[in-house]
Amino acid sequence: MRKLILSFLSVLIYGFISISLSQDIIQELKQLEEKKYHLANQSIGMFYDRLYEMSIKYGEEYLKIADEDDEYYQKVIDVLYLSYYYLEKADKLFSLIRRKLISDRDLVLKGLVLLSKKGKNDYVKFILQEYRLKSINNKKYKKIKNFELGKNIFQIQSTNVFGENEIYISEKDQTLLEIGKKTDMGFFELYLANDILNPFDIKKNQIVIIPRRRIIPKFYYEFGTIYINLQEKRLYYPVIFKKKQYVITFPVGIGTDNLYEPIGEFEITQKRKNPIWYPTERLRKENPTLPRAVAPGKNNPLGTRALRLGETAFLIHGTNKPYGIGMRVSHGCIRMYNQDIEKLFDIVDVGTIVKIFRKEIKIGKKSGTDYIEIDTDKRIDLEKLKKEIEKYSFNEYTDFFLRIKSSIRGTAVPLE
Repeated sequence: MRKLILSFLSVLIYGFISISLSQDIIQELKQLEEKKYHLANQSIGMFYDRLYEMSIKYGEEYLKIADEDDEYYQKVIDVLYLSYYYLEKADKLFSLIRRKLISDRDLVLKGLVLLSKKGKNDYVKFILQEYRLKSINNKKYKKIKNFELGKNIFQIQSTNVFGENEIYISEKDQTLLEIGKKTDMGFFELYLANDILNPFDIKKNQIVIIPRRRIIPKFYYEFGTIYINLQEKRLYYPVIFKKKQYVITFPVGIGTDNLYEPIGEFEITQKRKNPIWYPTERLRKENPTLPRAVAPGKNNPLGTRALRLGETAFLIHGTNKPYGIGMRVSHGCIRMYNQDIEKLFDIVDVGTIVKIFRKEIKIGKKSGTDYIEIDTDKRIDLEKLKKEIEKYSFNEYTDFFLRIKSSIRGTAVPLE
């Protein structure tokens, strides 16, 4: 009987101890979850406010106690990666890539630019091999009607998204202006895609993203109509050659004054080779030394070709100052590289419709995937972005997801 009582008491005591220990464990687990929640949200919140050092502090503390199954794990990884990028912490950024914690290829490309800038050649080599990336320095583009496939003409199949981003490795000290001229890109789009770089001090062997994956700025576009988005400083011309659909696209320079830009729908009313430049009365008032006319040649601001828009003084024309392409440089006209305007000139007819507008958010769709392209270095209103997406998609995206995706500028970004 005594043994039975002792046995019963042992079981009872053990039960009380177990319950007590279980409650302690539960309490500890609860405190751990609360701590992880606090650290994750602090890291994300600081990132939203662009307080990157603080975001890193909380994010790294979070990673010490979290595992990959935690609901906030990938979010914190993303904000840490971008915080490392903006603060140029190359070693820490690479550690996330090496551990395969960054699945977004566009984010990896941004990191590659930073690592190259910092001279982390072993890291760069690893990424180039891991992602099978090659530079376009010696790439040969297939010709289609005097255009270069994958450079300034792209095949499209009932979609407004086209192209793939490329990388260029600077062969000498250069500027983005020089690289733009060599790659048929504009300054502004290169600047957006490579925001970590000094655009006027690109060192030898520096990797530069060439943002060729883009969105035609009209979701429902018409073939044979030219579209010019002043915001991104780029021209698009969807065409059909031999029953195949293409879009021809070129960078442009635009006017320095919003009051004198051609916004609206126009018709090409005149085509001129080697045009004479007649400065407007407004220009001659601003600069009385200007002549009444400038003959064709290297000093002519209109370059080698000109297309008149309607009955206005606005032109799409070449230039004698090619380093202004992709910038606000003209007095209102649309300025192009001479080699580009000559190609365009040869295939457009008088009567071609030209639609000119300003759009900083573009939405696209390809193979069932939604895309966004943001062409501004300013903050984006997420509600405005969501409303644009809702016009063309039934999918819903969280604020966090859109914040991360919209950190990639100047190129089409898949929302997947």
